[in-house]
Amino acid sequence: METISIPGAEVYYDKAFLPEVEATQLFEMLRKKCTWARRITSFKSAVPRDEAYYGDRGANYSYSRREYTPLSWIPELLAIKTRVEQATPESAYANVKLSRLPYNAVLCNLYRDGNDSVGLHADAEPEMGPVIASVSLGAERLFRMKARNGTSVFAERLPHGSLLIMAGETQRNFKHEVPKEPAVTLPRINLTFRRIEHR
Repeated sequence: METISIPGAEVYYDKAFLPEVEATQLFEMLRKKCTWARRITSFKSAVPRDEAYYGDRGANYSYSRREYTPLSWIPELLAIKTRVEQATPESAYANVKLSRLPYNAVLCNLYRDGNDSVGLHADAEPEMGPVIASVSLGAERLFRMKARNGTSVFAERLPHGSLLIMAGETQRNFKHEVPKEPAVTLPRINLTFRRIEHR
């Protein structure tokens, strides 16, 4: 994997993690099989994307006053989880002096078109570990990382079948987003694998 040089962050990137045909098959399968739902925010508005959360029993967490309780794994997600675990560099754990442990949950996001988005945020909930792996399927969408002062440090249109891993102090020092792009008319699925642990 390519290492993206960003002071204060640890980012790994593989633009061609999955072959195109395999990525397309996975996209179509997940679009049909995942239990997609559009949640409601604490302000009573709809979250601007569909979500489905899968994982091991007990891998629940809270985000923005929303409770996430995992559904049981489906075979397609378990298979891609194993591939992502194998691709995750040893250094992602060694650099923060952690043992290499498998991901135990995945948040699936379906962006129906460019009007769907995720706002600027950090995946820094207390239950989450520092290693977060993100697989992109479908339409290319802009992924942007910003420093706490608002400076953009990474902006890339993540291609179909790509893998981006954020580790180390990335969530502490930076936020990331997938902004609205009204010109995009095709859907995208993003799979965000993480390790949830309750201490």
